[in-house]
Amino acid sequence: MTDKTKQRLPLTKIYLGSPWFNPAQRARVEAAKAALDANDTVAIVHFPFDWEYHDEVVTEAQMTRLWIDATYQNDLSAMATADCGVFLYDLDDEDPGCAFEIGYLRALHKPVVLVPLAQDLSDKKLNLMLAAGTTTFVASIDALREFNFNHMPSEPDHPFPVF
Repeated sequence: MTDKTKQRLPLTKIYLGSPWFNPAQRARVEAAKAALDANDTVAIVHFPFDWEYHDEVVTEAQMTRLWIDATYQNDLSAMATADCGVFLYDLDDEDPGCAFEIGYLRALHKPVVLVPLAQDLSDKKLNLMLAAGTTTFVASIDALREFNFNHMPSEPDHPFPVF
């Protein structure tokens, strides 16, 4: 008889949220996608920038109302169909888009895994709404390789002071 309570199966669809505005942030996303790809409990990773409206990557000056609305709706749909969110949260350059997405996923009663990132984490503080809205904090991008997304733990111990 198989103990199905401990099996690790690729069941989880993840919404991967992260800023994508500089080379360091882009490198973090690629590292996270590789870590999640290696995780045997992850079925699908949705990263919004991989699914641009009509495959158009646009600059701020090129954003039409149609592109803005379609991008927003695509992201909402992806979050609605995801099982959870994983966020690479850049504490050196906080992104209000990620904060919105975290709040939206929590409003949908979906767990949020937050990977706090910064050049120096020792002096960082975390906003109350993000600290309380995060289901689980993960110490590093590499730790996503072994994280069990089949049994989403609630580990709300904040690794930072909260303001």
